Parts: sequence; C-alpha cells; structure tokens
Amino acid sequence: MRQIILYTVFILIVLFNIQGCTDTAYGTDGVKIIKAGKIVGGRCEYKAYRGTATITCIRESPGSSGGPPYRGYVVKFLFVPDEMIQESYVAVEGKEQTLKLKNSWSPGARFLEKYGIEAGKNFECYLKVITKGTCTPFFFDFPAIDLGDYFEVGIK
Repeated sequence: MRQIILYTVFILIVLFNIQGCTDTAYGTDGVKIIKAGKIVGGRCEYKAYRGTATITCIRESPGSSGGPPYRGYVVKFLFVPDEMIQESYVAVEGKEQTLKLKNSWSPGARFLEKYGIEAGKNFECYLKVITKGTCTPFFFDFPAIDLGDYFEVGIK
C-alpha cells in the first residue's frame, strides 16, 4: 500500500512539472522564449579590448563550504587596455580584478604552477564587453591561461 501511495505521489509530481514546462519554448536560433514573449539569455556578442594583465597579489583563500576540494588562492590583477574602453559602464582601469576559474572557483596551487601565475608577471589579456544579448556584461579572457581547466579536481 505504501509503495502505491509513493508511486502515485511521484506520478503527480512529474505531471505538475510537465505542465510548468509548457510555458517555455525555443526559437529557431535556440534562444529560450518565455510565454510572455521575453527572451532569456541567447546568443551574445562581445567587443574585445586587448591589453595586459599584471598579477598584483596572490594569497591563500579562506576556506568555504561548497568550494573546490583543494586549497584555493585569491589572485588579483590590474588590466591595462591598449586602447580606450568606449563603454562607460565598464570601469576597470586602475581597479584590481580577481582571477577566477569559469566555474567561479579560485585556482589552486597546481593551477598557478601549471600556468606560471605569480605576482609581478604580465599576461596578454582581453577585456570582453557585451554588445548584444543578455549575458555577462564583461569578462576577462587570457589566451595563455585556460580558466576552464579543472585538472585539479579531475574534471575535463
């Protein structure tokens, strides 16, 4: 009897969730469209500003739950663009930025060693500023550093 009740509850949960999913559709370009006609996410375009990132500080990150299974490091850098940034909402010049992996974790000691990240070192860097879409307004891209390299946790 208990199994029948659990099975029935499970079926009802699935059915109610299916109903909730019908408010979402996808356009021909793969962009998610909500019933009211709003576009969520989508294909974003960015303008790239080439420049130099100078590592200013590396220190151990305080431990936190839900983070990586290794000791992380806070890596700060200053970005100096090769040309003037046109978008007024992107005020990064003269402000220390934090280098994070694509999943928002701090890099570990082995990552820093693998990519030669140390205080005072310069890296070619691109500031990417959104020009179309509703994605992240801006982010930094390092050609010599793969911020999606999660080798320290065994993720490829």
